[in-house]
Parts: sequence; C-alpha cells; structure tokens
Amino acid sequence: MRIFEKLQNLDKRVFYLLMALAIAIPTIWPLGLEVSITPPVRKTYDFVESLPAGSIALIGFDYEPGDEIELSPQAKALFRHFAAKRIRVVTIASYPVGPMFADECLKVLKDLGYEYGLDYVNLGYYAGGESTLAAFARDPSSIFTKDWYGNDISSLPLMQEIKSMASFSMAMTLNDGPTGGTGTHEWVRQSVMAYGTPFVIGCTGVLAANNMPYLDAGQVKGVLSGLRAAAEYEKLVGIKGDATRGMDAQSMGHVLIVLFVLLGNIGMVFARRRSNGGEKR
Repeated sequence: MRIFEKLQNLDKRVFYLLMALAIAIPTIWPLGLEVSITPPVRKTYDFVESLPAGSIALIGFDYEPGDEIELSPQAKALFRHFAAKRIRVVTIASYPVGPMFADECLKVLKDLGYEYGLDYVNLGYYAGGESTLAAFARDPSSIFTKDWYGNDISSLPLMQEIKSMASFSMAMTLNDGPTGGTGTHEWVRQSVMAYGTPFVIGCTGVLAANNMPYLDAGQVKGVLSGLRAAAEYEKLVGIKGDATRGMDAQSMGHVLIVLFVLLGNIGMVFARRRSNGGEKR
C-alpha cells in the first residue's frame, strides 16, 4: 500500500495540473453531466412555453461585471427559448454596463434570424432606479427617445407597439441585488403590482432565498437563480452552452478534490499503521 503513503508527499504541482485539466476539458468540450430540473426553473420554462408567438418580453439587465458569469448564461438560454417561440425582445439596463451585456446576449437572437428594430431592441441604460422604471412603465418614450445605438425610437417598428408596461406579455430582471441598480422588489412593484404584467426573476445564487417568496406567493411566474439554473434551462432547450460548461467544470473540480481527500486520508491511515508497527516489514 506504499502508493497511498506516497500520495501524502505528492508534488503539489501535480494536483494543480490535474485540477487545470479537470476544469479545462469540460470547458472546451462540455460533457453535459446530469442536472435535475428544479421546480422554479420548470415553472419559468413552462410559462415561456405558454406565451403565443409574437409576444413581446421586456428584459432588464441589472447586474455588474462580477456577476456576468451567473446571469448572462441565463439570458442566452432564455433567448434560445424565445427564438423557438418567436417571442420578441426589448432590453433595458439600470447599470451603465448593462447595455453591453444585453448586446452580447442578443447576438443569440441575431444569429437565429432576428432582425433588429423589428424583432428585438436594446434601449440602453437608464438612471434613477425605481422612479425612472415607473416612468418607463407609464410611457417608455418619455425615458428613451433613442436606443443604445442612437436610433430614434419612433423609427423602430417594435417600439411603435409599446405604449406602457401593459404592452409586454412578460417582464424579467436579471439582477445581482440592490447595489445601485433597480432591485427585484422594485421590479415587482412596477410590473406586477402596477400593471399586472407576468414577471420572472433571474438572480445570482446568493439571492435565491430573498426572491423565492415571490414565487411561493404567486407574484412571479418563475425564478432562475445562479449558474445552476442556467444549466437546467439549457438542458430544457436542448443546448450545451456557457452554463453547462461552467457546471461541468465545477463538478469535475469537486470530484477531483474529493478524490484526493479520500486518497490522502487512506495514505495517512497506512502511514500511521507503519509507524505503530502494525504492518510487517
């Protein structure tokens, strides 16, 4: 059993190399490891699936760069579903960096044949939090006269159909908390309570507990929380995207750590037996 004993003195560079491979391989070639579909994700999917073709969704990109890894994959997976249902999209953002995240995620729709101005619009950034969102909900043209690219709103066919928050078949915020942008509770007030617009929450994993009560109370149609929820949604729409890669890499890293902990402890047991004379030479 000397092999187990040698593991206690294994060069740490070997572990670092194996960990790098465990993360890199599924990142490049996603394995699609099994994930079970949780009820909040299933409810979100079923709600989107129930929307008729031609519906218009409002998506708020309300997060900063540190949380892009959790929330952008949610948006991309959702946009895949929108494309399959021919649901049109309008995006807004309560952080200055939000329109750039929206632009990156909207490429999914562009690649699937959506036409800008007709099928999707990126309105850009708004300042002022809930008060500005409330004004937008009453009359979007009072807040945005031009989109993020500088086009006049009046020139975009999709925006001509939007009169108020009630014009949207659903609204959603991709949210990392009340740290400067518009929070989930503010969105609930201005979409669900004020206009009765069906609402979905996408949030970071640490905010799941704060937002699940909205789902339990029936105020929102679904909640996506963290990278795990994005991976579940990717499974439902039949793709292996960024979230699947991330979860595969995370799972493989965890497996490797557990394996080395087990082998290290087995080695320690044999080493102690030898030092106590429990193993004959």
